[in-house]
Amino acid sequence: MTGPRVPLRELVENPDLAALARSPSVELLAGELAHQPLPSTGVVAAVVELAAAMDQQAVGLRVGVRDAFAFEPSDLLRPEISVARPPLVPILRLAPAAACLVLAVLVADRMELAQQRLRRCAAAGVVEVWVVAVEERSGAAFTDPREGRYRRRELLLPGEAFAPRDAPWLRVVPVAAPRDAPKPVPVFA
Repeated sequence: MTGPRVPLRELVENPDLAALARSPSVELLAGELAHQPLPSTGVVAAVVELAAAMDQQAVGLRVGVRDAFAFEPSDLLRPEISVARPPLVPILRLAPAAACLVLAVLVADRMELAQQRLRRCAAAGVVEVWVVAVEERSGAAFTDPREGRYRRRELLLPGEAFAPRDAPWLRVVPVAAPRDAPKPVPVFA
C-alpha cells in the first residue's frame, strides 16, 4: 500500500475513485487505497460456511459478505463477514457507518495477514472483531476498542460455538474443527 492519502469525501466526489471504491477487493485504510488479494479457496470456503450459519440465526440483523462500512475521515472497511443493525444509513452516499456493526469477521489464511485491518477496525470503534486464520485453524475475538486498539482478546477454539457479545443468540462455530478430530460419542442415560 503506497500512494497519496485519500479522504472518504474524495472517494465520493472523484468519479474514478468512486468507481474503484465500489470494488469488493478495495478498502481505504487510514487514507490509503488497499487492494485485498484474491482469497484462497480455504478462506472462501470458511467465509461461505460461517456467513451461511450466521444468516440462519441473525434475527433483526443483516449479515453481509465484503460489504463496505465507512469511518470518517479516511477508512472504508470491508470485513469478510459483517453483522450489522439496520437501518444502514450511508455516510456521504458511500457506505453505512462502521458504528452500525455488531460484529466484523476478518478471515485470512494466517493471523498476521489481518493485523492492519484489525487496527483500523479498532480505530473505527467496531465493538467486536473476530479474526479467523484458516491455515492455522485458530481465531480470536477482539472487544473493548479504545484509543485505536482492542483491550480484550479471547481465543476462538476449533469446533467450539461462540456468539458476539451484542447478539448472544447468534451462536456459530467460527473456527472449524479439524476434519480428523474424533467425533463426540453420544451418551445415553
